[in-house]
Amino acid sequence: MSQRIPQTCQLSHAGFRMLGEPVFRLSEGSRVPSMVVQLEKQDAVLPLRSVAREFGVAPESPDGKMLELIEQALDFVVALRLGDKLPSELNGGEASWEPNEQDRRIALSRVRHNLVRCVFARMGKAVTTSGGAVPGWEDDPKNKALLQQAIAGAANPDEGMDAAEVTTRVAAISEEMAYIEHMRRDLTRGMVAMREKLLKFRLEQAPTARHETITQVQVLARRGLAEITLRLDEVDGRFDDVLQILRDLPGAIAWLRPKRDWLFRTNHAWNAIFADWGRAPGHFDDFLWQIVERTYLFLAPRFMSFQDWTIKDPRVQSNKIRAKVW
Repeated sequence: MSQRIPQTCQLSHAGFRMLGEPVFRLSEGSRVPSMVVQLEKQDAVLPLRSVAREFGVAPESPDGKMLELIEQALDFVVALRLGDKLPSELNGGEASWEPNEQDRRIALSRVRHNLVRCVFARMGKAVTTSGGAVPGWEDDPKNKALLQQAIAGAANPDEGMDAAEVTTRVAAISEEMAYIEHMRRDLTRGMVAMREKLLKFRLEQAPTARHETITQVQVLARRGLAEITLRLDEVDGRFDDVLQILRDLPGAIAWLRPKRDWLFRTNHAWNAIFADWGRAPGHFDDFLWQIVERTYLFLAPRFMSFQDWTIKDPRVQSNKIRAKVW
């Protein structure tokens, strides 16, 4: 029988309380899972893995396993303290956050639109809903009639699905999709500024000495943004066959939740970079260069091979950085 994951953040080694109650969070900049304690009224930020080695905490011990859970938890919460409840994503799959009503409305409309498209395609009929797939399309009386026909057409008594069960399953998968729509909105908004201000930046605006770094950052940003777009496209591609999803709802939810969590972790990781580019100027100056440098340090360990990743700033050009797994 598999061991149950703990519900709360608990560590038994006395060292974790030696300097008072610690706070666990990601470090600034490099975003390494860390323990923060007060030393002479200053925050001391200690990488968790270094702390584990110093205290002799074995990875397979209860404290070692808890430190691993804390690392995972910091993908979903800003900070943890001893006694705090661990994010529910680590213990059962439920999200520890909520989409809003707009996200739910968008998700329900999209699932319903796919249902109409799939059912009528199976019947060999091409239909076009007035207003397209814009959220709220089903409020139009003609569209509403098409939706009711699609629900009836999706019913299959042999699979235990009458029209009421189809409606219930559509609502259930739409609730799961609402989390994806929330992440789609946040990530898309963040990516817009990078595409407009970084990827369209003209090198002739910057000093020649900066061209190589800016070009590298543009290349890496394209890889990173393409990865996000690909994950969203994977979800949309799965929903092209919404009838199969409705037939195997538990399987679809089990597939969808890791995608949801990946998008959440990605948004969490990229948030500071998106914020930087949201306030970046449209011309080259020292402020923009600082954003480029921070972006490089974020992107390089994630999207550049270890052999290629070196700091381009001449002041530290000889220093090589070990890639951080993300």
